[in-house]
This record gives sequence, C-alpha cells and structure tokens, in this order.
Amino acid sequence: MPLVKASAVSGFPEWTPAMRLAELRLIDAIRNQYELYGFTSIETPAVERMSVLTAKGGIRHQVFTVGRPSDDDGEDAVLGLHFDLTVPLARYVVQHAEELAFPFRRYQIQKVWRGERAQRGRFREFTQCDIDIVGRSALDLVHDAEILAVIAAVFDAVEIPGFEIRISNRKILGDLLGSRALPPDLVAEALRCVDRSGRDGLEAVRSAMTELTVPHDLVEATVELLGTGDLAEARRLLRHVGAVTRGVDELELVVDSALQLGLPSERLRIDFSIARGLDYYTGTVYETFIVGNEAWGSVCSGGRYDDLASYFTTRSYPGVGVSIGLTRLVDLLVQAGHLAVGASTPTAALVTTQNRHQFMKDYLGLARTLRAAKIPTEVYLEPAALRDQIAYASSQGIRAAIIAGERELENDVVTVRDLRDHVQETVTGDALADHIKNLLAY
Repeated sequence: MPLVKASAVSGFPEWTPAMRLAELRLIDAIRNQYELYGFTSIETPAVERMSVLTAKGGIRHQVFTVGRPSDDDGEDAVLGLHFDLTVPLARYVVQHAEELAFPFRRYQIQKVWRGERAQRGRFREFTQCDIDIVGRSALDLVHDAEILAVIAAVFDAVEIPGFEIRISNRKILGDLLGSRALPPDLVAEALRCVDRSGRDGLEAVRSAMTELTVPHDLVEATVELLGTGDLAEARRLLRHVGAVTRGVDELELVVDSALQLGLPSERLRIDFSIARGLDYYTGTVYETFIVGNEAWGSVCSGGRYDDLASYFTTRSYPGVGVSIGLTRLVDLLVQAGHLAVGASTPTAALVTTQNRHQFMKDYLGLARTLRAAKIPTEVYLEPAALRDQIAYASSQGIRAAIIAGERELENDVVTVRDLRDHVQETVTGDALADHIKNLLAY
C-alpha cells in the first residue's frame, strides 16, 4: 500500500506545542476579561442549515459545506460550517429568546471557516473571540462605550505593547452624503470610496467621488470630515451642508461614557473614515490597530447594529459587539516579536529517575505530592542517563528538575535544579512543593 503524503491543507493552521500554549494563554486572558465585564459563554454548533447561513446573502461562495453519505434530500442533507459567530448568535437569540435575560451579554470563542484564498495573516480555519450585548426592542448607547472598555482591558491583559481603538459612527457619513437625497446606489458607491481612504488617501477619495458626480460641496465636506478627528468640527461640517447631527451626538455620548469607564484617552482616536460593514452596522463602529503595525489592518473590529435578527423574526433585537480574529492575531504577534513563544509543555517540574526498579514508588510519590499542590509535573519513565533526562527537560522549557538518588531518598531530601538560572538546592520532601512554587514565581 503506497504511503500518503503527510501535509496539512493550506489555510488550516497547525501550531507547534509552544505556539498552541501561547494561543491558550491569550484565550485565558481574553476569557477572564470578558467574564470580568459580565459576559457569559455560549457555544453554538459548528454547522448551521444553509438557509440560516445565507440569510444575509453575499457570503454563500465562502461557505464550506458538509454533506451526509445518503440519498436524503431534506434540509439537513447539506449543512454549512459557520463563517462567523454573528449569524449563529442571531439564530440562537431568536430560538432561545424566552429563556434569556435581556440585555443578553454573551461571549463566544470558537473556530470558524471561510472558503477564501489563504495568505499571510489570513486563514480558512481560525478562532474568533466575540462579545455582543443584545437588547430586546432597545439598547442603551452606553453599552457601546462598555465594548470600548472591554477591548482596552483585553489588549492590556495580553500585554500588547501599543494599540489604538479607532471609532466613528456609521450615521455621520450616511447623513452627510444623504443630505441631498442622492440615489441610494450613488451613496453606497461614495461610501465605498471613503472606506478605501486609509489605503488610497484623501485626494483619491476626492477624485473618485467627483467621478461619481457627487455634488462638489458634499465631496469637499467629506474630505474635510475625513481629515479631522474633532467632534465640534464634524458637527459644523454637517450643519453646513444641511445634514442632521444625530451620529455626532451619539458618538460624543459613547466617547464620554468610555472615558468615564476608565478608558485611557490615548487609547482612543476618533476616525471618521472608519466605515466598515456598511451594509450591516448602523451606528457606532470600531477598529483596533497595533501601533507600529497598522499595515496588518484591524485586529479587533465591530460595532452597533439596529436589528440582529431581522431575517429570522419581526421582533427587534438591537445589539453591539466586537470580534477578535485570534488565530491571525497570534500569528502576527509572534512574527513581529510581540508575543513570546516559550515552553512546549505546561509541565513545570520533571521528576528524574535513576534506580528505577528500586525507587520508582518514591518517584511516583514525589509527582503525586507536586500535583496535589497544583504544580504540573512529569515523571521521566524511559530508561535514559540523567544527563539525557535533564536535556529533555531543558528542550521542553521545563523549569525545574527533581533529582533524587539512594542517598537523597534515605534522608528524605531531593535536589531541585533550576534549569533557567542553572543553580540547584537540596530541600526536604515536606518543603519541595513550596520551593517549586517560589521558584515559579520568579
């Protein structure tokens, strides 16, 4: 029988143990912050009916389908892997509405799948870390500020050296461009020009909007708006063209509330060019960038939507939320040297073995003692010289090696070798667990 080539599918990452442990540390830090702000975890199935996944439209070509080996042609014969966590959330809220308390604060950390071209920082299978606050019929704007506080808390917790949250309100550009009763298609095209402003520059926006025959005063007002981060100036520009200022008023309330919640002002930047998801978000929009690595694009984004589940129910469920593309973030942080990849194992202490036949019960007892003290511990069970056992521990990033021969065990002591600082001490069996804990604290 011929051998099958061992190779992973492109775009489906397989981390080394050290990379996986680094990812798990980030997940723990993110989950802890989400729960600190009162979000509760849910998990939805990896698959949804295609009718659910395609309810929003425009994404069908990216859906990985899952078929059953049968002749059944019912609605469950072909299912789709979810491409984000928002569509499953919408279905979940509608299905369980009578069991939930609103506002419903949920977080979800799961894999998603998208059938797109794999490239640096972009995967076809990746983990998303989402939070959303969903209301029934109404949702206070201060919740939008809460999301800002959570984003900042998360990125501080994972010790990213510098980040900036950029914020705007979808209504500002929409009201400015809609002040002349322009055709909806023309407004949509103009907004797409604005969405590319960060990449193409203001002159390119001016030129493209002029080619679209947008009125000159609206073109100039838009370019001026994109060039300022000042709320008072934005309000003046909108009034100058006869547009309402509801988006500016909302944005001002959200920013002021976020500062009251403790968000450092230097972490926040008003950026009226933020216009992501123009067919989905209806108010506040956020994008988060790593300072010095803005070319990566946004690493955490989201915003306010007026109706989460309009394609499932006539009842209104407004919400606000953000998503962190964790797999992409881990990959980029490691490549940039912002995230250290350390040990390849959670093991903190390795109990080495010497005279295995005579002292194995003692070695297993040492491991039992350390594990009872919540210290991750291995016993080296393969026949090998002590130097090879120490080399194994060092290669895995294990901090401490426990060495005990006949003389040590007769006197109820062990030698603890610190494999990071290359020093060793002799301690009694009763003091071993505390000694290792003190070692790990530094």
